[in-house]
Amino acid sequence: MMKRTLAICNILWLLLLLEATTAMYDGRIVGGELTDIRDFPYQASIQLHGQHICGGAIIGDYFILTAAHCFEEPFDVLDYSVRLGASEHATGGELLSLRQIIRHGGYNTLTHDNDLALLLLNARLNFSSAQLQAVPLASTEDVLTPATLLYVSGWGYQSEQGEEGVSAALRFVDVALVDATVCRHAYRKVLPITQRMLCAASAGHDACQGDSGGPLVGYQAQSTQGKLYGIVSWGLGCAQADFPGVYTSVAAFRNWIDAQVGAWGWNTLLNSWSALQRSTER
Repeated sequence: MMKRTLAICNILWLLLLLEATTAMYDGRIVGGELTDIRDFPYQASIQLHGQHICGGAIIGDYFILTAAHCFEEPFDVLDYSVRLGASEHATGGELLSLRQIIRHGGYNTLTHDNDLALLLLNARLNFSSAQLQAVPLASTEDVLTPATLLYVSGWGYQSEQGEEGVSAALRFVDVALVDATVCRHAYRKVLPITQRMLCAASAGHDACQGDSGGPLVGYQAQSTQGKLYGIVSWGLGCAQADFPGVYTSVAAFRNWIDAQVGAWGWNTLLNSWSALQRSTER
C-alpha cells in the first residue's frame, strides 16, 4: 500500500512538472520603459538565423554570458550570431558570428539548474565606444540585499500573452531581491530553487519570453558601478504576483566562468607561440 501511494505521488509530481515546464519556458520585459543602449552598453541580442531569441551580457574582449537553455541540442554554432552596441535588435551596432558555444556541463533541462553558457566571439571587441562596454561580474563577496538596485534589460515580450511579439527597441525594468526562503516556498510545487539561483520581482515588473539569458545588474548603495548578479533563467508566467523571476546566480559560477575565460586566454597565448615557431622554421 505504501509503495502504491508513493507511485501515485510520483506520477502526480511528474504531471505537475511537465505542466509547469510547458508554461514557464523559454525565459522570462513587462512593465518596463524604453531605453538606449548607452545606458546598458553590455546588452547583447542572441540571434538564431537572424531572429532575436535571447539576451546576453558582454563580460570580456571575446565573451558573452547568457543562459544555457537558449541553445537546444543539437545546435550548430554557425546558425547563431550576436548583435552588440545597438538599441534595436534588428539593426545597428555590430552583428558578429560565434566561434564556440560553451554550455555549462551540469545544465539540467528539467530543473534549469546550472543555466548558463559562454559565447566565444569570432572577433575581439573594441571598448572605445560608449555603446559597447563589458559589465563586471559579481563575486561571493558582493552580497545582494533588498536595498540593492536591480535592473533587468532586454527585447522580450511586454506581456505574458506576447501578442505583439518581442520589442523592437531595448527596454528595462527595475526589480527587487526576493528572499530565497520566500522564493522556495512560492515554487515548492513547481521546481526546486537551488543555491545557484536567485529570485527578484516587483509589482507588475518582470522579464518575459525573449529576455532569457539577459543581464540582471545591481547597484549597491552609493555606487555608480553596476555588477552582473544574475542571468534571466525561468519563472512561472510573467509578472505574476505569486511567482518571482528566477535568475542564475553569477557569483555561484565565478570559478567556472573565470576558468573558461582564463583557458581561452592561455590557448591564445599558446597559439601565438606556435605561430612564432612556424614562422621561424620557414
